[in-house]
Amino acid sequence: MELHVLKTTEEEHFDRKRIEFTINTEKNETVRLDDAKKLLAEKFGEGIVIVYSLKNVYGARRINGTAHVYKDEKTAKRLLQRYILKKNGLYAEEKETKK
Repeated sequence: MELHVLKTTEEEHFDRKRIEFTINTEKNETVRLDDAKKLLAEKFGEGIVIVYSLKNVYGARRINGTAHVYKDEKTAKRLLQRYILKKNGLYAEEKETKK
């Protein structure tokens, strides 16, 4: 897998970076959300990486994606919707137990 960053935008109001990227893959290679997060974390170092979308390009061994890098987990939890937090492993529902 090879990561190429297409565009990085600093969004100071939300205290985050918006990243548009492409991952080139080898034949029969699958890219999972965790794989993309790991590649982006290696590239950008500090902060919490939240992957918004991963989309296969039909007919090519390429995946386009969008991600945000937040300074800390508290900021990400304050700004993001619950389903995005669940998808990225930052939100766990507490189930009520019946007695």
